[in-house]
Amino acid sequence: MTDQIPLKEVHQSFKVKQSSKFLDPCPKETSAAMKCLDSNNYDKSKCQDLFLLYRECKKKWLEERRELRRQGLL
Repeated sequence: MTDQIPLKEVHQSFKVKQSSKFLDPCPKETSAAMKCLDSNNYDKSKCQDLFLLYRECKKKWLEERRELRRQGLL
């Protein structure tokens, strides 16, 4: 998706969130995938491209978090 929340904003949100609260680093991708599932009677085969976008977004986010940890910034 093109309208992603900047990763720095997501990292800041993680710093201040409650420990039990789930924070999705890729909300637009999640929303698009869920909307696709709803529209297609939960046939996952019709939404594979959106699942891939979500996985790529989350992978990028995790890689950045790992790098920030290595640098001692998290």
